Amino acid sequence: MKTIKCESKETYRNKKTNMIYASKEDSEHDVNNSNTDTKQEDIVVDVNIMLPPEALSLMSGTKK
Repeated sequence: MKTIKCESKETYRNKKTNMIYASKEDSEHDVNNSNTDTKQEDIVVDVNIMLPPEALSLMSGTKK
């Protein structure tokens, strides 16, 4: 089985306000800030996996 190296990118977002944070630390700062009502459960992490083109060609074959 061939190993394929992929890149990934995490985006931290407030699901109530849809605000996107610059980093995980920024989202934590918002949660810990007493001047906001943001709670830990309001923060979601969106993960984007970028596949190289050769990965798609390996998955497109049908099983025999």
